[in-house]
Amino acid sequence: MNKNYNRILIASCTSNASQAIYANMTALLLVPFMSLYGLTLGQMGILVGINFGTQILADLLLTFIIDKVKYKNLVYCANLFGFIGMVLYCLAPRIMPANPFVPFVISTMIFSFASGMLEVVLSPIVDTIPDSYKSKKAAMSLLHSFYAWWQAISIVVIALCLNFFGAENWMYIIGCLAIVPVLNTLQFIPVKIVESRGLENKQQSTFKVAKSPIYILCCLAIIVGAGVEIIMNQYVSTFCELNLGVSKLMADMIGMLLFAVMLGAGRLIFGFFGHKMNLSKILIISCLLAGISYVLIGLELNTWLSLVLCILVGLFSSMCWPGVISIAGEAFPKAGAWIFSTLAIFGDVGASMFGGIAGSIADKLSLSKMFLIISCLPFACMLCHIAIFALIKKSKKSAESLPIHPSIGDAE
Repeated sequence: MNKNYNRILIASCTSNASQAIYANMTALLLVPFMSLYGLTLGQMGILVGINFGTQILADLLLTFIIDKVKYKNLVYCANLFGFIGMVLYCLAPRIMPANPFVPFVISTMIFSFASGMLEVVLSPIVDTIPDSYKSKKAAMSLLHSFYAWWQAISIVVIALCLNFFGAENWMYIIGCLAIVPVLNTLQFIPVKIVESRGLENKQQSTFKVAKSPIYILCCLAIIVGAGVEIIMNQYVSTFCELNLGVSKLMADMIGMLLFAVMLGAGRLIFGFFGHKMNLSKILIISCLLAGISYVLIGLELNTWLSLVLCILVGLFSSMCWPGVISIAGEAFPKAGAWIFSTLAIFGDVGASMFGGIAGSIADKLSLSKMFLIISCLPFACMLCHIAIFALIKKSKKSAESLPIHPSIGDAE
């Protein structure tokens, strides 16, 4: 049975490769698309916005059906959409040579919907792994760490291929990467997933969970936590370009790549040693360090110190998203998989909302002042986790005083 659990974890972790490609390829193709097809910066911004918006739409849809459809079937559909979307993306200039923006929009919606589906379904799949095999917190952390590793790999592969083969051959590069969702599908075929959560969800009512202070705080924590991560991920390359005077390729290699490595390293460390750590305490300390880093970067004390802190924010924010999912999954073990999709919605909303707010602040003031103002997010996230830690501790004490020990969620 352990062999099957290994397959579940490996298949889920490698499926994150598709998400990383969907999320990064448009950003890396921004300059080529503007020079080759005359797309404006505003149109490229629309494509990025569609990516986030469609993912949120997928999260919303899956909230209503995830406990009614087999997880594997959802994975198969997501990979099919992803493959179709990438192929259409590559063919866009040939489908409408005069105005490729329209097929770019349609294809972006298709593979972004696939990304949203994977984002929602992979967490409950990993959550089916019993604690007797591997710490659920550690498994969840490993799942999200692989997204960061795949993000780093996709940035390197796409950027170097564009540089080596020429930007005009981008469609062949992306076309080769379209094989990834196909391979992901093949990996899931031999996997057996026991979906007990869907059978038990009536034992813990949706309304009872939704009004729980722990769940509400988890939603707030993932909204601001996603903002902490996405803002630095978006602007670390810009910081390198403006302050180090390097090229866009070098800025991506120094900024985005090292940030992704730190993001993956933090999740990987917790994946191996998480069973020995208190997740809530780790999150509180990490958010505090992220907040201090944002403040010091905003104060512009030293360029190289600021660069190091920008990269370290990847480490400090690494558990802000998967950590909340792990806490919620443990607190409400019988709530149903809908809890993962709603948290994914709030995470995407936070990433989209605060990403836009940060951009507006940077445009009106400056990049450094934006970092200084945005430093309120990690401190707000820290306060949420302090409150969550206190409530969980109180719930456990209440449960221990009862003759029958309910879950934390039942004690709410």
